[in-house]
Amino acid sequence: MSERILLSTYSIKIKNKKEYAYLSAFNDVDDFFKTLKKFLNYIITNVNTLKDSSNKHTIYLTLEEQPVFDEKKRICYGYFSSGISGDNHRIKELATNKTVFNVDGNNHASFRDVFFYFHIPYNKSQGYLILQRKTNFGIKTKLQPALNSFLAKEGYVNNYLSLQNIIHISVYKQMMKLGKLKKVELVKNRIPENLEDYINNDQNYEQTKGSFRTSFSSRISLPEKWKTYIDKLMRKELNETVEIDGLDENFSDLEFQLELNGKQKTFYIKNRHRVQPDIDVTNNIDFENDIPKTESLVKNSEELIEEVLKLVPKNA
Repeated sequence: MSERILLSTYSIKIKNKKEYAYLSAFNDVDDFFKTLKKFLNYIITNVNTLKDSSNKHTIYLTLEEQPVFDEKKRICYGYFSSGISGDNHRIKELATNKTVFNVDGNNHASFRDVFFYFHIPYNKSQGYLILQRKTNFGIKTKLQPALNSFLAKEGYVNNYLSLQNIIHISVYKQMMKLGKLKKVELVKNRIPENLEDYINNDQNYEQTKGSFRTSFSSRISLPEKWKTYIDKLMRKELNETVEIDGLDENFSDLEFQLELNGKQKTFYIKNRHRVQPDIDVTNNIDFENDIPKTESLVKNSEELIEEVLKLVPKNA
């Protein structure tokens, strides 16, 4: 079975002292597109290392091969090799349950390839980055400090690069207007203390901490009236809890999943900050032997950036 392909969209900006600079002249002279090329060449032979937030694991950032650069389009894409070490474990052959290799967490690291796509426009203060998101092998938290460390190494001490999530309300509006509502979940941060009491008397039971979810889903689409109702909730002012009209309890959140052109995204009524910049594009990806084709990842990245560009002011 092919893995889910999640692509995240980020903005790229560089401050020159206190102001955001054009990326093509980020210190009044140098082009970040050329500096990016130097950085990618550098980490092929100089693996970037960084401790994780727990300080127990080391994470690594490198490339196994040269990325593709298109000078005319000012894009580059390829695969970061993202690694993590720190845990001892065994590699087993599933058919026989025999240990093939003992992994020493201090001397070995697990690596996976993670797709990336950069677009660095000319005479613009904002560029774009598409990253494939993989659990435990994410790149964004490693990439920003690695790039800033490289800028300092190159002597750009007055410049600071930032990567920020891009998620626009217009993405929600477009998906709500044209897409399909595939799932709705009502979430309550309390659960029955006793399952038997809940089953036998679900109107009166003691509660304890936990997550209690009521889920509605459809392989095709939930009714249009559901979309209308949820859209009204999205436009209400935020409260401590979400008042769901017609129900006799307050829920801590309502989560829902929209799908448009094969891309899926989850939104939250209350905790809107939880909306991730990633979009599930699995249904739009071409696979070969369960591996996503690079040209298909590139095509989807271009489409995501085109959607973002429609929302960006011309002078940005």
